[in-house]
Amino acid sequence: MAQNSILFTAISLLLFSIFSHCQALTSLEALCESTPHPPVCKSVLPVGSPGSVSGFASIVILKSLEASKHLLASFDQHHPTSGPLDDCQLLAGLTVDQLTRVNVIKETVLGTSEVNDLLTLLSAALTNYETCLGSFHDVTGESSENFVKDRHDILTRVSDGIKLISVSLALSKEAWPIASDASATKPPPRILTEDEKKSSLPEVSYVKVTERERMVYERVKVLGRKLLQSSPGGNGGLKVAKTVVVNPNGINGDAYKTINDAIAAAPTKAESENGYFVIYVVAGVYEEYVTVPSNKSYVMIIGDGIDKTIITGNRNVVDGSTTFASATLAVIGRGFTAANITVRNTAGPTKHQAVAVRNSADMSAFYKCSFEGYQDTLYVHSLRQFYRECDIYGTVDFIFGNAATVLQNCNLIPRLPLQGQFNAITAQGRSDPNQNTGISIQNCRITPSAELTYLGRPWKEYSRTVYLQNFMDGFIDAKGWNEWMGDFALQTLYYAEFMNTGPGSETANRVNWPGYHVINETEAVWFTVSNFIVGDYWLPSMGVPYAGGLM
Repeated sequence: MAQNSILFTAISLLLFSIFSHCQALTSLEALCESTPHPPVCKSVLPVGSPGSVSGFASIVILKSLEASKHLLASFDQHHPTSGPLDDCQLLAGLTVDQLTRVNVIKETVLGTSEVNDLLTLLSAALTNYETCLGSFHDVTGESSENFVKDRHDILTRVSDGIKLISVSLALSKEAWPIASDASATKPPPRILTEDEKKSSLPEVSYVKVTERERMVYERVKVLGRKLLQSSPGGNGGLKVAKTVVVNPNGINGDAYKTINDAIAAAPTKAESENGYFVIYVVAGVYEEYVTVPSNKSYVMIIGDGIDKTIITGNRNVVDGSTTFASATLAVIGRGFTAANITVRNTAGPTKHQAVAVRNSADMSAFYKCSFEGYQDTLYVHSLRQFYRECDIYGTVDFIFGNAATVLQNCNLIPRLPLQGQFNAITAQGRSDPNQNTGISIQNCRITPSAELTYLGRPWKEYSRTVYLQNFMDGFIDAKGWNEWMGDFALQTLYYAEFMNTGPGSETANRVNWPGYHVINETEAVWFTVSNFIVGDYWLPSMGVPYAGGLM
């Protein structure tokens, strides 16, 4: 009897072990099947080994980082001499930095803010590699196969990297879901009225500035060229570390002659608590291609006003540039802010893609700026961005990219297109269903100058664009949105409208695509500043006015 009992116990333990092992296998199998690339997921994860979803996510994130480092190292062998390779080398470096930050974040206790950071960085890393492939297409098109074959190793590594990061993003979203946040229930920060702006003093603190720097900054403030107020909710405030002046005709020897020279003088890898490096650019036309690199964080450029301080260039795809490299102003450094400037790309409509501003800076903001171009004027490339009271001119896809972007109280001005062309205001580039990206346009005025203007078209498969509480003038086509090519992305895109007004806002004859929606307030609130770009965490320290919720 005792022997039978022992035998029964042994068999039970064996069956339990087998059952538990099968459960782990089934769980991992199902987990990988839920990602966009199951074979890649299964090839990386230790099939049969028990583990948590967060543990599996960590494995793939580390593998993605290792692969990106190998890709970056491979550029030393290729000695980049072409536009696409230059772009890809820069983008691979950004990806290594972003995945390194992800690898650090996942080791901490993850609250809502940290999870949003993690998903944002993974989304951006994925966008970087998609952009690299796009740069090859810009230059090579479909005909120069030998050019592509010569770079086969690079393209293969990039394609593999896209799949690894996509799996990392899917598993991370499963492992660290964003719980409901109490801050989402707080009333949104109110917008300061013009009278309040004039009467209230900005909360500005200075960190180790000279008396002359203080005088320059006070002059900028008095003339109305600083970023006005502290946060609309009355919290935070602008901290200034140093103020410099750009004036090519200045008689003082301490003024910089170019904007790039002033940026080069900014400290490297500054943190928000160090304060802003403020560059006051006096009125004038600056014919230079301005770059704020990734190691120049918390830089603020303030001009004398729209159409007074003007940065201009004319790079374009027809003349040999990539779209990515054509920007007159390219911003990468975290926390970048600009106010009261105009940025132009004057290449003209016949030169096709020609970017005025390319923004790849996390937690960046533009206030009272003007962006002027034709095709691809404003490239909202990646990470979290905010635009307030800006004027944006263009024709084809003139607001495009794959950042998490909110444009608020702006003027969108579609220009007269070339004969046979139509205007598309947006071409959002979300390529993966788990990216937390999209374009949200709120309380703006849309005043087209020609018929055949559409609200947007799907550049990538999971394109996401919403229009909230805008005024739409009469030249908006009745169908609202246009196809990219045939039925591409019509099932998977997310396009939505909420409480827009004006003769172009009528939704009765809009497209009937599965991905198009007229949404209610509950859905619309997710695309506001407080939720979509978690603006309450970072906008108050910039002094840019904003509305956190619906208006």
